[in-house]
Amino acid sequence: MDLRFISELAKRISLDKTAFDKAIYELENNLDGVLYIKENASLNNMKPFVKALKKDREKGAPVCLAAALLISEDAYKRYKKLGIPDEVFYDTFSDISVWVNTAKREENIDGLLEIWWIRHILYLNMFKLGRMQYQFYKTDYILSGLSPLQALKAPIKNKSRVLNIHIPEGARLDYSECEKSVLLARKFFFEYFPEYDYKGFVCDSWLLDPRNAKFMSADSNIMKFSNLFCTVLKPHKNNKEIIRRLWGRQNEKTDFSLLSEDTDLQKRTKKYLLSGGKTGNGYGFILK
Repeated sequence: MDLRFISELAKRISLDKTAFDKAIYELENNLDGVLYIKENASLNNMKPFVKALKKDREKGAPVCLAAALLISEDAYKRYKKLGIPDEVFYDTFSDISVWVNTAKREENIDGLLEIWWIRHILYLNMFKLGRMQYQFYKTDYILSGLSPLQALKAPIKNKSRVLNIHIPEGARLDYSECEKSVLLARKFFFEYFPEYDYKGFVCDSWLLDPRNAKFMSADSNIMKFSNLFCTVLKPHKNNKEIIRRLWGRQNEKTDFSLLSEDTDLQKRTKKYLLSGGKTGNGYGFILK
Protein backbone atom coordinates (compact mmCIF):
# COMPACT_ATOMS: atom_id res chain seq x y z
CA MET A 1 0.00 0.00 0.00
CA ASP A 2 1.55 3.27 -1.17
CA LEU A 3 -0.15 6.11 0.73
CA ARG A 4 1.84 8.68 -1.23
CA PHE A 5 0.40 7.37 -4.48
CA ILE A 6 -3.12 7.29 -3.02
CA SER A 7 -2.78 10.85 -1.71
CA GLU A 8 -1.47 12.06 -5.07
CA LEU A 9 -4.33 10.33 -6.87
CA ALA A 10 -6.87 11.94 -4.54
CA LYS A 11 -5.30 15.33 -5.21
CA ARG A 12 -5.14 14.89 -8.98
CA ILE A 13 -8.79 13.82 -9.25
CA SER A 14 -10.05 16.40 -6.71
CA LEU A 15 -11.47 13.73 -4.44
CA ASP A 16 -13.77 15.07 -1.72
CA LYS A 17 -11.69 15.54 1.44
CA THR A 18 -14.24 14.14 3.89
CA ALA A 19 -14.73 10.99 1.81
CA PHE A 20 -10.97 10.64 1.37
CA ASP A 21 -10.33 11.00 5.10
CA LYS A 22 -12.90 8.30 5.85
CA ALA A 23 -11.28 6.01 3.29
CA ILE A 24 -7.87 6.57 4.89
CA TYR A 25 -9.40 5.74 8.27
CA GLU A 26 -10.53 2.39 6.84
CA LEU A 27 -7.06 1.74 5.45
CA GLU A 28 -5.54 2.41 8.85
CA ASN A 29 -8.13 0.65 11.02
CA ASN A 30 -9.79 -1.94 8.78
CA LEU A 31 -7.01 -2.93 6.41
CA ASP A 32 -7.90 -6.63 6.42
CA GLY A 33 -11.46 -5.83 5.34
CA VAL A 34 -10.27 -3.52 2.58
CA LEU A 35 -7.65 -6.01 1.39
CA TYR A 36 -10.28 -8.75 1.25
CA ILE A 37 -12.22 -6.70 -1.29
CA LYS A 38 -9.10 -5.81 -3.27
CA GLU A 39 -7.86 -9.39 -3.47
CA ASN A 40 -11.19 -11.06 -4.25
CA ALA A 41 -13.04 -8.60 -6.47
CA SER A 42 -12.65 -8.44 -10.24
CA LEU A 43 -14.41 -7.03 -13.29
CA ASN A 44 -16.79 -9.99 -13.29
CA ASN A 45 -17.00 -10.53 -9.54
CA MET A 46 -18.15 -7.56 -7.50
CA LYS A 47 -19.58 -9.63 -4.64
CA PRO A 48 -16.96 -8.40 -2.13
CA PHE A 49 -17.99 -4.79 -2.83
CA VAL A 50 -21.69 -5.70 -2.73
CA LYS A 51 -21.24 -7.41 0.63
CA ALA A 52 -19.59 -4.31 2.10
CA LEU A 53 -22.56 -2.15 1.07
CA LYS A 54 -25.36 -4.60 1.77
CA LYS A 55 -25.12 -4.54 5.54
CA ASP A 56 -24.82 -0.76 5.94
CA ARG A 57 -24.43 1.55 2.94
CA GLU A 58 -23.19 4.47 5.02
CA LYS A 59 -20.47 2.42 6.71
CA GLY A 60 -19.68 0.40 3.61
CA ALA A 61 -19.17 3.34 1.25
CA PRO A 62 -15.82 4.47 2.76
CA VAL A 63 -14.64 0.84 2.73
CA CYS A 64 -15.50 0.57 -0.96
CA LEU A 65 -13.71 3.83 -1.67
CA ALA A 66 -10.63 2.61 0.22
CA ALA A 67 -10.65 -0.63 -1.78
CA ALA A 68 -11.04 1.30 -5.03
CA LEU A 69 -8.04 3.47 -4.16
CA LEU A 70 -5.95 0.37 -3.42
CA ILE A 71 -7.00 -1.27 -6.69
CA SER A 72 -6.06 1.98 -8.44
CA GLU A 73 -2.42 1.28 -7.54
CA ASP A 74 -2.52 -1.98 -9.48
CA ALA A 75 -4.36 -0.29 -12.33
CA TYR A 76 -1.68 2.40 -12.56
CA LYS A 77 1.01 -0.28 -12.87
CA ARG A 78 -0.92 -1.84 -15.75
CA TYR A 79 -1.21 1.56 -17.43
CA LYS A 80 2.56 2.02 -17.15
CA LYS A 81 3.22 -1.48 -18.53
CA LEU A 82 1.02 -0.72 -21.54
CA GLY A 83 2.69 2.66 -22.00
CA ILE A 84 -0.55 4.60 -21.54
CA PRO A 85 0.15 8.25 -20.55
CA ASP A 86 -0.47 9.43 -16.98
CA GLU A 87 -2.88 12.05 -18.33
CA VAL A 88 -5.24 9.32 -19.51
CA PHE A 89 -4.96 7.52 -16.18
CA TYR A 90 -5.88 10.56 -14.09
CA ASP A 91 -8.61 11.68 -16.51
CA THR A 92 -10.13 8.21 -16.41
CA PHE A 93 -9.90 7.80 -12.65
CA SER A 94 -11.45 11.22 -12.06
CA ASP A 95 -14.72 9.33 -12.43
CA ILE A 96 -14.21 8.11 -8.88
CA SER A 97 -14.70 11.71 -7.73
CA VAL A 98 -17.81 12.05 -9.88
CA TRP A 99 -19.47 9.10 -8.15
CA VAL A 100 -18.25 10.06 -4.69
CA ASN A 101 -19.86 13.47 -5.24
CA THR A 102 -23.02 11.77 -6.51
CA ALA A 103 -23.24 9.63 -3.35
CA LYS A 104 -23.00 12.77 -1.23
CA ARG A 105 -25.51 14.72 -3.31
CA GLU A 106 -28.12 11.99 -3.67
CA GLU A 107 -27.81 10.06 -0.39
CA ASN A 108 -25.67 12.27 1.84
CA ILE A 109 -23.14 9.44 2.14
CA ASP A 110 -19.36 9.90 2.12
CA GLY A 111 -17.67 7.26 -0.01
CA LEU A 112 -18.30 5.12 -3.06
CA LEU A 113 -21.67 3.54 -3.83
CA GLU A 114 -21.69 3.15 -7.63
CA ILE A 115 -19.47 0.07 -7.63
CA TRP A 116 -20.95 -1.57 -10.73
CA TRP A 117 -19.95 1.40 -12.85
CA ILE A 118 -16.58 2.13 -11.32
CA ARG A 119 -15.40 -1.46 -11.90
CA HIS A 120 -14.90 -0.59 -15.56
CA ILE A 121 -12.43 2.09 -14.49
CA LEU A 122 -10.60 -0.06 -11.95
CA TYR A 123 -10.08 -3.04 -14.24
CA LEU A 124 -9.11 -1.20 -17.44
CA ASN A 125 -12.39 -1.84 -19.21
CA MET A 126 -13.07 1.84 -19.87
CA PHE A 127 -10.98 4.93 -20.58
CA LYS A 128 -11.73 8.65 -20.66
CA LEU A 129 -10.28 10.23 -23.78
CA GLY A 130 -11.06 13.91 -24.00
CA ARG A 131 -14.73 14.65 -23.39
CA MET A 132 -16.04 11.06 -23.49
CA GLN A 133 -15.43 7.60 -22.08
CA TYR A 134 -15.01 4.40 -24.10
CA GLN A 135 -15.82 0.92 -22.80
CA PHE A 136 -14.93 -2.47 -24.28
CA TYR A 137 -18.35 -3.87 -25.09
CA LYS A 138 -20.31 -6.45 -27.08
CA THR A 139 -23.64 -5.29 -28.48
CA ASP A 140 -26.75 -6.81 -26.95
CA TYR A 141 -29.78 -5.32 -28.66
CA ILE A 142 -32.32 -7.22 -26.56
CA LEU A 143 -30.78 -5.85 -23.36
CA SER A 144 -30.70 -2.38 -24.92
CA GLY A 145 -34.41 -2.51 -25.71
CA LEU A 146 -34.24 -2.62 -29.50
CA SER A 147 -36.93 -4.60 -31.27
CA PRO A 148 -35.98 -7.41 -33.70
CA LEU A 149 -36.87 -5.10 -36.59
CA GLN A 150 -34.69 -2.31 -35.21
CA ALA A 151 -31.84 -4.77 -34.72
CA LEU A 152 -32.04 -5.58 -38.42
CA LYS A 153 -31.72 -1.86 -39.22
CA ALA A 154 -28.64 -1.48 -37.03
CA PRO A 155 -25.48 -0.85 -39.10
CA ILE A 156 -23.51 -3.09 -36.71
CA LYS A 157 -24.57 -6.70 -36.16
CA ASN A 158 -25.71 -7.86 -32.76
CA LYS A 159 -23.07 -9.48 -30.52
CA SER A 160 -20.32 -7.48 -32.25
CA ARG A 161 -17.30 -6.04 -30.49
CA VAL A 162 -17.62 -2.28 -30.22
CA LEU A 163 -16.57 0.66 -28.09
CA ASN A 164 -19.44 1.86 -25.93
CA ILE A 165 -19.47 5.65 -25.55
CA HIS A 166 -20.39 7.27 -22.23
CA ILE A 167 -20.64 10.98 -21.52
CA PRO A 168 -19.51 11.87 -17.98
CA GLU A 169 -21.25 14.74 -16.23
CA GLY A 170 -19.52 18.01 -15.51
CA ALA A 171 -18.16 19.64 -18.65
CA ARG A 172 -20.21 21.18 -21.46
CA LEU A 173 -21.34 18.87 -24.24
CA ASP A 174 -19.41 20.79 -26.89
CA TYR A 175 -19.78 19.17 -30.32
CA SER A 176 -16.23 19.89 -31.45
CA GLU A 177 -14.85 18.41 -28.22
CA CYS A 178 -16.91 15.27 -28.78
CA GLU A 179 -15.57 15.01 -32.33
CA LYS A 180 -12.02 15.34 -31.04
CA SER A 181 -12.73 12.69 -28.44
CA VAL A 182 -13.78 10.14 -31.07
CA LEU A 183 -10.58 10.84 -33.01
CA LEU A 184 -8.56 10.37 -29.82
CA ALA A 185 -10.32 7.07 -29.20
CA ARG A 186 -9.56 5.76 -32.68
CA LYS A 187 -5.87 6.54 -32.18
CA PHE A 188 -5.76 5.30 -28.59
CA PHE A 189 -7.24 1.86 -29.21
CA PHE A 190 -5.18 1.39 -32.38
CA GLU A 191 -2.00 2.17 -30.46
CA TYR A 192 -2.58 0.46 -27.11
CA PHE A 193 -5.10 -2.29 -27.92
CA PRO A 194 -4.42 -3.21 -31.57
CA GLU A 195 -5.69 -6.75 -30.97
CA TYR A 196 -9.19 -5.44 -30.19
CA ASP A 197 -11.01 -5.81 -33.51
CA TYR A 198 -14.06 -3.61 -33.01
CA LYS A 199 -16.72 -2.75 -35.58
CA GLY A 200 -17.46 0.78 -34.44
CA PHE A 201 -18.89 2.84 -31.61
CA VAL A 202 -22.30 2.70 -29.95
CA CYS A 203 -23.99 5.00 -27.44
CA ASP A 204 -27.16 4.25 -25.47
CA SER A 205 -28.18 7.55 -23.88
CA TRP A 206 -31.03 9.91 -23.06
CA LEU A 207 -29.05 12.52 -24.97
CA LEU A 208 -29.91 10.66 -28.19
CA ASP A 209 -33.65 10.20 -27.66
CA PRO A 210 -35.18 11.34 -31.00
CA ARG A 211 -38.10 12.84 -29.03
CA ASN A 212 -35.73 15.46 -27.64
CA ALA A 213 -36.34 17.35 -30.88
CA LYS A 214 -39.93 17.96 -29.75
CA PHE A 215 -38.91 20.29 -26.94
CA MET A 216 -35.19 21.08 -27.12
CA SER A 217 -33.71 23.96 -29.09
CA ALA A 218 -32.40 22.83 -32.48
CA ASP A 219 -29.08 24.58 -31.91
CA SER A 220 -28.57 23.15 -28.40
CA ASN A 221 -25.48 21.07 -27.67
CA ILE A 222 -27.63 18.02 -26.97
CA MET A 223 -29.33 18.18 -30.37
CA LYS A 224 -25.99 18.74 -32.11
CA PHE A 225 -24.53 15.73 -30.31
CA SER A 226 -26.74 13.35 -32.29
CA ASN A 227 -24.96 14.48 -35.48
CA LEU A 228 -21.92 12.47 -34.41
CA PHE A 229 -23.79 9.27 -35.23
CA CYS A 230 -24.56 7.78 -38.64
CA THR A 231 -27.71 6.10 -37.29
CA VAL A 232 -29.83 6.66 -34.17
CA LEU A 233 -32.54 4.17 -33.20
CA LYS A 234 -35.15 4.56 -30.44
CA PRO A 235 -35.47 1.61 -28.03
CA HIS A 236 -39.09 0.68 -27.35
CA LYS A 237 -38.74 1.20 -23.58
CA ASN A 238 -39.33 4.59 -21.96
CA ASN A 239 -37.45 5.77 -18.88
CA LYS A 240 -36.99 8.82 -16.65
CA GLU A 241 -33.23 9.15 -16.99
CA ILE A 242 -33.62 12.74 -18.15
CA ILE A 243 -35.28 13.59 -14.81
CA ARG A 244 -32.37 12.13 -12.86
CA ARG A 245 -29.88 14.01 -15.02
CA LEU A 246 -31.63 17.37 -14.85
CA TRP A 247 -33.12 17.26 -11.34
CA GLY A 248 -31.39 14.42 -9.47
CA ARG A 249 -32.39 10.86 -8.60
CA GLN A 250 -34.41 12.07 -5.61
CA ASN A 251 -36.89 13.68 -8.02
CA GLU A 252 -37.51 10.69 -10.30
CA LYS A 253 -40.92 10.07 -8.70
CA THR A 254 -41.77 13.72 -8.05
CA ASP A 255 -44.93 15.24 -9.50
CA PHE A 256 -43.80 16.96 -12.69
CA SER A 257 -45.52 20.18 -11.64
CA LEU A 258 -43.16 20.44 -8.66
CA LEU A 259 -39.94 20.22 -10.69
CA SER A 260 -37.80 23.37 -10.59
CA GLU A 261 -37.28 25.62 -13.62
CA ASP A 262 -33.81 27.01 -12.98
CA THR A 263 -32.51 26.47 -16.52
CA ASP A 264 -33.97 26.79 -20.00
CA LEU A 265 -33.64 23.04 -20.50
CA GLN A 266 -35.49 22.34 -17.26
CA LYS A 267 -38.30 24.68 -18.34
CA ARG A 268 -38.60 23.05 -21.77
CA THR A 269 -38.44 19.52 -20.39
CA LYS A 270 -40.98 20.20 -17.64
CA LYS A 271 -43.44 21.70 -20.12
CA TYR A 272 -43.03 18.66 -22.37
CA LEU A 273 -43.57 16.22 -19.50
CA LEU A 274 -46.64 18.08 -18.25
CA SER A 275 -48.13 17.83 -21.74
CA GLY A 276 -47.87 14.04 -21.55
CA GLY A 277 -44.58 13.67 -23.38
CA LYS A 278 -42.56 10.50 -22.91
CA THR A 279 -38.79 10.21 -22.63
CA GLY A 280 -36.17 7.51 -22.92
CA ASN A 281 -32.93 6.73 -24.68
CA GLY A 282 -31.64 6.73 -28.23
CA TYR A 283 -29.14 4.18 -29.52
CA GLY A 284 -26.47 5.68 -31.77
CA PHE A 285 -23.88 4.13 -34.07
CA ILE A 286 -20.56 5.32 -35.49
CA LEU A 287 -18.86 2.95 -37.91
CA LYS A 288 -15.17 2.21 -37.56
